[in-house]
Amino acid sequence: MPYLLVLAGSLLIGAGVYLATVRSGHRETSLGFGADAAEAPPEGQGPRAAGPGYAYLRVSTEGPSAVERLQGFVGILVLIVLASAVLALAIYEMGHLINRTIESFLGS
Repeated sequence: MPYLLVLAGSLLIGAGVYLATVRSGHRETSLGFGADAAEAPPEGQGPRAAGPGYAYLRVSTEGPSAVERLQGFVGILVLIVLASAVLALAIYEMGHLINRTIESFLGS
């Protein structure tokens, strides 16, 4: 039961962070990812050439799709399950090693 409370709490906190950051609307940033009307090339022309020593990177202005979000969520769940199993196995093996060491010293 405590694990379910931790899982539910983390999901609620994650949803709150998502709503507070990603869904807060479009804001201008100082990174220059937005295309202003003055910077946009005229219709029918491709992007302007970069100056010498520079390159224009293509930056996605769309968020991830629902399928990508679902894949990420399932991936995180799989990683959590695998990490928990590896941690439990490591703790078990360490206890087993300590138990064998103590038994060998006692001569049992």
